Amino acid sequence: MKLIYLTVDGRARIESANIRARMVEEPDGYHPLTNDSVWQDSKRRREPVLVLTEGVLGPYGSSMAEEDILHLLFDIDLAERAFKLQSVSKMWQRSIAAAIAWLGKSLPYLFIIAIIAYSVYTSFFGGV
Repeated sequence: MKLIYLTVDGRARIESANIRARMVEEPDGYHPLTNDSVWQDSKRRREPVLVLTEGVLGPYGSSMAEEDILHLLFDIDLAERAFKLQSVSKMWQRSIAAAIAWLGKSLPYLFIIAIIAYSVYTSFFGGV
């Protein structure tokens, strides 16, 4: 899922995330993930998109925000009574997952570059 966070000063932060939680953490606080807030194309070939705006509680396009907030508060109450943690997609968890995904994609290339750099270094300076 593409997560687009629009700030008040006109910037947009786009990240790919696999969100399974009911709330999404952004710099301005928590945003609930409502039923009608995920945008998809008609043939569902592209990634779904979730658009969040700074300072606005519900995601862009969510018309059920009031009902979903009531359900979310009910879920929070149930989780507290069961001594469980809330399901929140944290910013630092998403950034670590993105860094690990990037490292997994680029590690073979970095390894090949390191081998080439080592061989060039040993050929210029006469071995180790």
